[in-house]
Amino acid sequence: MKRLSVSFLGVLVLALGACTRAAPDATPEGAVRLFVEKMETGAEDPPAMRDAYLLLGPHARANLKERADRASKGQGRRYEPFEMLAEGRFGLKFRPKTMTAKIDGDDAFVEVRGEGPEERATVHCVREAPAWRVEPELPDLQAPQRRADGGT
Repeated sequence: MKRLSVSFLGVLVLALGACTRAAPDATPEGAVRLFVEKMETGAEDPPAMRDAYLLLGPHARANLKERADRASKGQGRRYEPFEMLAEGRFGLKFRPKTMTAKIDGDDAFVEVRGEGPEERATVHCVREAPAWRVEPELPDLQAPQRRADGGT
């Protein structure tokens, strides 16, 4: 009887493992969909902005970390990188209807379409094993300008 129950448990564990769904960010389209969702709910749900930040690619996260560090020095309080996400800056101006990804190695470009022909956007994603991350175009930070008298 003990052998039967151990075998049954093994089969049950395997069956449950086979029924698990892929993570929402396992595809580029899923990562974009999740990111847009988090950005849209960020105003009412502050933890959603932290979640949105975690869906960003390494270049975007580094950029926002540098911005947070600079803001912290200039404002006298500590800013977190996710606080640098501006709600209107990263969202879509239309409701996505379809998303199609073109994957090239560790890069993907997700074509997002809305209702009308003018409602289109292309979103760059990068693979960060085992998930995909959104890599929006952010302007590079410029080094702070020094004044001639040695101040900033």
